[in-house]
Amino acid sequence: MKKILLALTLLCSAVFAQPEDSDFSYWPRSYFASISFSVIANRGDLFDRSMVLKDDGIEETVHLPNTKVLVSPDYSIGVNIREFTFSASFQYWSMLGSIPTLPEPINEQNMKYWRFGIEATYNFFYPEFFQVGVGLGYSFSKLTTENNVYNYKGYFNSELNGSAIALVSHIRYLITDNFGLISSLRIYENWYKSVYTKNSGTVEFHEVGDSYYWQTYIAISIGAMVQF
Repeated sequence: MKKILLALTLLCSAVFAQPEDSDFSYWPRSYFASISFSVIANRGDLFDRSMVLKDDGIEETVHLPNTKVLVSPDYSIGVNIREFTFSASFQYWSMLGSIPTLPEPINEQNMKYWRFGIEATYNFFYPEFFQVGVGLGYSFSKLTTENNVYNYKGYFNSELNGSAIALVSHIRYLITDNFGLISSLRIYENWYKSVYTKNSGTVEFHEVGDSYYWQTYIAISIGAMVQF
């Protein structure tokens, strides 16, 4: 985590604090903000599973959610430096999801999903109005589920915490110098490494005999961007 934050800091310093007499300072730059709508299909280790946690003599069962399809807006800001784009993105969405290992009618509960990520892409056909970009990304995510944790006191909420590495591709169509359309395809390989509950606090999966829970997310989005 510290190495990633250090790398991001060095990258921002290189982009925004170059000396005026360096060759890099003559590279054309522009900044942008975009909003897109994403449909996210996923599958992996989360479905039809539960885990048992023990803390201070209390045993509780975490029933994992089944979220085969998510929908979410995607907000991004970033900088273009010639053929290269560096950006930060944020997603947040709430929904009603399924928990197959719980009985009816409590097998459907409210869920909240958020993701924060950073990306770097290379844009082919720069500086044309039509550009195709490919690159890599890294993100943090959290999936909160209501009433999916059971112990003798009743039902409680849980939070799954994860990280992901992504393969990123996008298509940009610049209608004017300041406005364009953008569509993207992202494939996230996400590993959930811990769960938080009110009784047990944050529990790393390896502490309860499990490895990471892997989940593959495929996100297709389309939206608009403003460039300046």
